Amino acid sequence: MLRLHHPDCVTAHMAFEPATLSGGGAVPDDDAPLPDAAEIRSAAWIDLHMPTEREREAVEAALGIELPSKEDMTEIEASSRVYRDGAAQVMNVLLVVGMDSDSPAEAAVSLILMPEQLITVRYADPRAFRSMDQSCAKSGPGTDPLLLLIRLLDFVVDRTADILELVGAEIDSLSALVFGRHAPITRRISTPDLQAILRRIGNVQFTLNKVHDSLVTLQRTASFLSIGGTEEGAVKGEPGRLQRETLKSISRDVQSLSENSSYMTQNAFFLLDAALGRISIEQNAIIKIFSIAAVVFLPPTLVASIYGMNFVHMPELEWIAGYPFALLMMILSAVLPYLYFKRKGWL
Repeated sequence: MLRLHHPDCVTAHMAFEPATLSGGGAVPDDDAPLPDAAEIRSAAWIDLHMPTEREREAVEAALGIELPSKEDMTEIEASSRVYRDGAAQVMNVLLVVGMDSDSPAEAAVSLILMPEQLITVRYADPRAFRSMDQSCAKSGPGTDPLLLLIRLLDFVVDRTADILELVGAEIDSLSALVFGRHAPITRRISTPDLQAILRRIGNVQFTLNKVHDSLVTLQRTASFLSIGGTEEGAVKGEPGRLQRETLKSISRDVQSLSENSSYMTQNAFFLLDAALGRISIEQNAIIKIFSIAAVVFLPPTLVASIYGMNFVHMPELEWIAGYPFALLMMILSAVLPYLYFKRKGWL
């Protein structure tokens, strides 16, 4: 979808028919009309969400630039993440999406700052973009593309902070389960519950890894913008003092979130170690029960085995008190080890 945000209004041009497939997906319409070059150039924000090839070609022809491909957006080299292409400053960032589901993921987004426009290319729907849409619908996108990009980065940082808050709440919940703060100390955790705890810890660590990758790209983007997109920082498009201070504030926020993410990562590893330790304790308790049972019942079994041997000359077999004597020996041989273990605190 090609969405144009003009300083005074917002228009959307969709290359999809209203009809949907059986699975609910939209059907691409290659004959859908697209805005002309003048209308594209007059937009303050050009948002390409899941763009078709025709939409990409229309924007490239109107602005005289080459949009990064989906493969370019996911490059890991620093030089491929942020670079200058003529008058355009291109920044590829990673955003965390899918927090409403059980499968959070990274989504690559291209932010292209032009002298007169902001262009975004994305193949996902991060919540920060929805918030930005609502903000532009209320107050308009304005005419300064750099300020527009800063507003978008603010929403991205706020959303990242919300994600870390959700992760922090999940860590607190897991901590209560692992350490049993709201349960009797003697209560054991069942195997399915322990498996669920380990799975949740894995999801937390997976999300934190995605957040860390996103914050790294955001930090690089803020630094890139603060110097105007070049090492010298003395080119057209260099941010003014107010914009530079705002970018520094965003950079500090990103750094603070990165430190918080690292702290949560350490907590997640600590919870993992604690959960594995809890599993070991549970297993040791079970093994201890079987070991003590074996030790307690071994002497009576030995006594019964002795008097179950088929020797001809066994005086106790003809003794009138032999049977009670054997029972007494078996009981004492079971009770005495139990009392000894109890005294030692092994039970």
